[in-house]
Amino acid sequence: MAGKSAKDSRRIELIRPTVSPSDFLPTSEQKSVIDSTSPRLIVIGGPGTGKSATLIETVVSQIKSGFDPNSILVLTYGRERASELRDQIVIQSETSAFEPIVRTFHSLAFSIINTQVNPDDPKYVLISGAEQDSFIRELLANPQYSPQVNWPKALEPALSTKGFARELRDLILRASERNFTYKKLAEKGKLLGEPWWEPAAKFWKIYDEVLAIRYGFISGAAKRIDSSSIISQAISDLNTHAEIRKSFQNKFKLIVIDEFQESDNSQRELLKLLASDRVVLFADPQSAIGQFRGADPEGVRAFASANNYEELFLSSVHRTSGEIVELTSSISSRFRNPILAPANPALSEASEVAKKSKIDVAKLASQSDCANYIAHAFRSAHLRDGIAWSEMAVILRSPGAGVSAITRAFALNNIPIQISSDAMALGENPAIRPILTIAQIALGKIKLTSNNWDLVEEILFSEFGGADALSLRQMRIDLGKLREAGDDAKPSTQVILEILDNSDAPLPWEQILSLKRVADVISEARKVVRMSSAGGKKVDIADLIWAIWSSAKSYDGDSLANLWRDRALKGGPRGAAADRDLDAVITLFESARRFSERMPESDPELFLDQLLSESIQSDAIAARGERGEVVSVLTVHSAKGLEWDLVAITGLQEGIWPNLRQRGSLLGSERLVESERTQSTARRELEVSAANALVEDERRLLNVAISRAKKALVVTAYSKEDDSEPSPYFEEIYEFVNGVSSIDAESVDLPRALTPQALVSTLRRDLDSPDKNEKEFAAKLLQTLATNEIQSAKSENWLGALKLSSTDPVIPIDTQVSVSPSNLQSFSECGLKWFIEKSGGRDGDSTAQLLGIAIHSLAAMLKSEPGLTLDDLATRLESGWQLIDGNKGWVRDYKFKQALEKLEKFYTWHAENKSGRTLFAVEAEFSKVIGRALFNGSVDRVEIDSQGRVFIVDIKTGAPDLSKKKSEEHKQLAGYQLAVYEEALKGDSPGNQSAGAELLFLGTDGKTASEKPQGVKEHEVIKAEVIAAADAMSANEFIATVNDRCRTCAVKGLCPIQPQGRTVIDQ
Repeated sequence: MAGKSAKDSRRIELIRPTVSPSDFLPTSEQKSVIDSTSPRLIVIGGPGTGKSATLIETVVSQIKSGFDPNSILVLTYGRERASELRDQIVIQSETSAFEPIVRTFHSLAFSIINTQVNPDDPKYVLISGAEQDSFIRELLANPQYSPQVNWPKALEPALSTKGFARELRDLILRASERNFTYKKLAEKGKLLGEPWWEPAAKFWKIYDEVLAIRYGFISGAAKRIDSSSIISQAISDLNTHAEIRKSFQNKFKLIVIDEFQESDNSQRELLKLLASDRVVLFADPQSAIGQFRGADPEGVRAFASANNYEELFLSSVHRTSGEIVELTSSISSRFRNPILAPANPALSEASEVAKKSKIDVAKLASQSDCANYIAHAFRSAHLRDGIAWSEMAVILRSPGAGVSAITRAFALNNIPIQISSDAMALGENPAIRPILTIAQIALGKIKLTSNNWDLVEEILFSEFGGADALSLRQMRIDLGKLREAGDDAKPSTQVILEILDNSDAPLPWEQILSLKRVADVISEARKVVRMSSAGGKKVDIADLIWAIWSSAKSYDGDSLANLWRDRALKGGPRGAAADRDLDAVITLFESARRFSERMPESDPELFLDQLLSESIQSDAIAARGERGEVVSVLTVHSAKGLEWDLVAITGLQEGIWPNLRQRGSLLGSERLVESERTQSTARRELEVSAANALVEDERRLLNVAISRAKKALVVTAYSKEDDSEPSPYFEEIYEFVNGVSSIDAESVDLPRALTPQALVSTLRRDLDSPDKNEKEFAAKLLQTLATNEIQSAKSENWLGALKLSSTDPVIPIDTQVSVSPSNLQSFSECGLKWFIEKSGGRDGDSTAQLLGIAIHSLAAMLKSEPGLTLDDLATRLESGWQLIDGNKGWVRDYKFKQALEKLEKFYTWHAENKSGRTLFAVEAEFSKVIGRALFNGSVDRVEIDSQGRVFIVDIKTGAPDLSKKKSEEHKQLAGYQLAVYEEALKGDSPGNQSAGAELLFLGTDGKTASEKPQGVKEHEVIKAEVIAAADAMSANEFIATVNDRCRTCAVKGLCPIQPQGRTVIDQ
């Protein structure tokens, strides 16, 4: 076995990032919290008032005073937040505990339900929200359970949709959080006039039963539990088993809750059961982000009041000052109950009075412009103000097109970014999608047909294939040349799909390396599927994904994993991208492993459907690379609890932020929440209350986003007619900053990008300035840049400055030149167009070209199968239509109808045979050396007239565009006559006497085909034209000629006599 290369054996030392203790100087308000001995205390403060620092210091001071750290429990809303608080507490207290001091509510509940009264009881395993969605959809699709649930007929069309499954899950979640039983949910539905809640309650009961039964028969299997049930199960266990409740109460003498506003009713009930000696709550009801998960920020003070909590307020803002504080105060003042936090936060006692924050609000013309404007602002802050990339963040309301726009703009500006997992679902990640698509191909869910070409092209253009538009075009051209040289009339798309399907290539793999790379991966993935099928087992999705990843190769034949690892270690924007991609792959592996372990009897397609249907990434505990200097791109939910010097908020568009669409509009989970909060039973009141709550929720998200900024804030939106307009939130911020409305404001022009290329472009333009000083300054600066190896500043690299690389003929003078009748015609019309297309400048097979190939093939069948009817030909055309036209619906039907009309015109022309000529041959090839020319091609139809002379027919599927005079001068027809004179036709000879030729056009407006004949041409005249054409085609210059076809020319973007083809130096 060959030894490992140095690259493969590289040792990498992983270093845990250091966490520095904060320099915390408490204010008098904070000190009163830290020193408090109240058994029940709630601390309320707005963003930036130091709640987190005060919480940490409260815990640390208790530990330093001798309090046992094992008797302290800190609860927070998320795993990452728990890790952050835990690190700070351990570092500042210089101690550790047997168990984590900081946990989430769900982590605590999980430990409670796995505290076994009977040692033989199986433990619980948590299933994720995405897995729960998949399980719900599986049950909804199973007809076995329909009679038991008895869904109303009005709901039946919705049962199979992903949206209905999500709404059903939301209803179950909200009911479970409020300790509802199946019966209570059904009764509540009757009380509120909700007709769907009773069948939903029945489904919920079946869901729990089937979940328990499915894994109950597996020996030693753990009990499955979802996130909606874990808290209620913990509450039930504490109420049922007094010894468990007592042990936890005795264990935790101090319970501290971070971000208490993110808790729901069931979590608060759990807290009441566990609370013993002392409880301290920290809350900011106006910064809640978890309402979609059931958080109840408006119930914070009611809970505190009902349970005799002492209230303390933090009012001094530490994070920022100036305009951002005033804006946050303005946003907060519009809450329907602003008394929950001070309406006018005061400047911190410790902050510098001179310190000024700033807000930049810009309305632009498009989403792309917004992204580029933010990129310019960030690069400017980095270069001019010295702000580190890691002190910048872009915050969006939710994942979507905005993330893609930011990614493109930042890449163009060489800004490294880190995209938060909730800003881009795993199934939407460009690094992951090819893996999922290949897995679907291997499982047979996606077929390698032209209908799925978009997915195939996505794989080819990914790093799994490494192709681009130019290389794919070249592959099509190479495959097209094979088709022209042989008898195979398959379009290049079908040939590519067949290569990927069976790994059998008609060309050397070196010419189609991208196809080989993808074909090899598909082949390895299919091996895993075949092996599982042979063993009578279902495919393990983790094994399948590993086979795909481990067989993926780079252009050099190295593994893709090594390529991405090396990029990540080199750093920079590409390194940051590789780091993100590797993190995504690791997360994918972890998700697949977890799916295989938790749902061992499930189909692997269920996992793929689950990932591809997610709008945000499911939570997965997987190792991630530690980021260095990168800009964070994340949603407002992920930004909670974080802060940066410079923050950009984008996506403040009508209908997006605020997003006032009710989340559970069909099943009405939001009405269940409001009915419990307000105790109202009137449906109309509940709908109004839910709508008002949604408005408050969206404003809380805005409040969180704005308050993340310490020094500067950039806010963007775009105004695009008939597309999107800025939202009221943008208008509110714009008016606050500028004192006027944004409605009549003009879109801001994009400033020049702060990149070397953009600077060189500006300086080159200044070289033409009438101002002598400006011109000289530009020249000197360009010289300085060029001296410092900025390649674009070197004049020898500018377009038009380089000399011709060669003046030699494109084909050596002693080499044969291939000339066909069609090339003869094309070259006579425009030499430059012929040269560009021959050199690969044309696109791949168009629908018109593929249709032409199909019609020619069907027309030729009438020679070998003269008994074919028009219906027979139409059936064969329809059977292969998907390879010709990828359209669907009415567009497909219309195109097919047009094709049938052309086929019918040819069939009628052939059957009537008004000319009386006899069909001698079809698709007849010919070849003859004439001077330097290798004269070759094929003839559609060879016919014999009554005098025994040869007549050539060339079939055209397009519309007739020739006058009688032009058909007489047509070089292609003349070329066919030369093939007759030279007796160049292969096979049986029809003779060497020409009777002329004609073009048969099928794309006419009428019901019949149109014939454009050409009389007999002189042998020697045509021969001399072919010899001259061979010389001209091998020359070093090609002339562009204006003609009737310029309007539809496919390469006029490269033509110097057309406006589209002129270079900047020709303008």
